[in-house]
Amino acid sequence: MANELDVFGVIDEIEIDKSAAIVVEQVDDEITIVIASVVGVHFEVTADQALKLSRALAVAAENAAKASESIEE
Repeated sequence: MANELDVFGVIDEIEIDKSAAIVVEQVDDEITIVIASVVGVHFEVTADQALKLSRALAVAAENAAKASESIEE
């Protein structure tokens, strides 16, 4: 994950598969999340909403990792 903004305000681009990705951009206090695929979806979130989304994804990732570990055992 990028720690600094690039020239265009892109924080990170997460490739989902060869035809889809999620891009997070930030310029000043505007945070934009782009779901890019055949049909792109753009929406802006507030800083509070971005934190809530980040926390939800972190919890889901942790739960998924635990579930994966238990399946492998």
